[in-house]
Amino acid sequence: MPRKKVAAVISLPPEVQWVRSAKGKVYYYWVPNRNTRQQGAREALPGDPMAKPTDTAFKAFWAAVEAKGSIDPQRPPGSVSRLVSEYRESEEFKSLGEGTQATYEVHMRRFENPEGWGLSPAKDLSPFAVKLLRDSIRGTPVMANQMVSVGRTIWAWGIPLGLLGKTPHNPFEHVKDLDIPDRGHVPWPEWARTYVIENAPADLVRLVKLGVMTCQRESDLVRMGPEQRDGNGIWCRPQKTRRKRRAFRVPLSTADAFELDRWAETPIRFENSRWKAPIERYRDDLYLYTPRAQPYTPDRLRARWGRWLNETPAGKQLCETWREWLAAQVRKYQWDIDPEDVRGPTIHGLRGAGVLVRLKAGYDADAVSNDIGMSLPMVQRYTRFRDQIDIAESARARMKVVERD
Repeated sequence: MPRKKVAAVISLPPEVQWVRSAKGKVYYYWVPNRNTRQQGAREALPGDPMAKPTDTAFKAFWAAVEAKGSIDPQRPPGSVSRLVSEYRESEEFKSLGEGTQATYEVHMRRFENPEGWGLSPAKDLSPFAVKLLRDSIRGTPVMANQMVSVGRTIWAWGIPLGLLGKTPHNPFEHVKDLDIPDRGHVPWPEWARTYVIENAPADLVRLVKLGVMTCQRESDLVRMGPEQRDGNGIWCRPQKTRRKRRAFRVPLSTADAFELDRWAETPIRFENSRWKAPIERYRDDLYLYTPRAQPYTPDRLRARWGRWLNETPAGKQLCETWREWLAAQVRKYQWDIDPEDVRGPTIHGLRGAGVLVRLKAGYDADAVSNDIGMSLPMVQRYTRFRDQIDIAESARARMKVVERD
């Protein structure tokens, strides 16, 4: 009578043989060069590869297999974790930018989890399983859609290389992205920019002006300096997309160009109530730097901005008025607001403010897109704010002018 087969949950190495006893117990053996003329004597293997990954039996089996044939117990052949591991070592993954790699890693670790898909055969992953995982994190729809996109990319990479068997399929291709509200960081209205310029520390004043005149991200603002200046423009190669595009020249108004040239020769005056006297710091290679004349990182710059907003009278006043203004805008135009924007204006919102300034100056969306390196759909998205943001001075007039800290 033929023996019943074990319903495999993972792919076993070809050297592993299993035998079911008359009582139904399954035994595993290591057989060198199994099913070849050079087949060697079989040796009993401890444990059980079909046990839970956290069980001692599972760990014992794969530890023995690893010792015999250099097999990673957490990445058995054909498994999802093995596919992810090989993609991580590929040139395709290594060619991605650091930020993109970090984003991919979040989801790749999710795929590798032995409590989830990690030990399952990659070729057997179903669209239904992908949908279940997507829906389990639908509370953060951007992350859910990123997960589907990353999985789609990895499976599409592995299929042509034969890493998913003879009849491969990409289960992620059959799972749609979740609908995401048209959210985005709110562009700063004119009154908010004016208030910060009049009340914030000098380095944050530079931040606001530089963000609006160049429309670039924090990761690019912190790297800008006199070396990138060129006539009435400044060269920028965005950190986020540097793997895909070269540097481009952002045109500047004459006033903005003169402002940057003045910064290149002028120290920043830092003030703090804890100091006996103001201090001046100067760097000839950067426009933005800390009170210790050190370069900002994006995280340090956001932290500096957050401390001013949340810990100083001027910053708190700005946040209070911002929330009142934003609530009125939401009621009037039914905006979908990024939660971060509810607390106060964000540095990223300076990009949108810069777009609106250029549109107001008479540039069309195509020209703005070309000048600042922003996609045309994103520029067009910001245009909807042009007629909705109230830039009346009445809001600014209600604000209290306080001393800088």
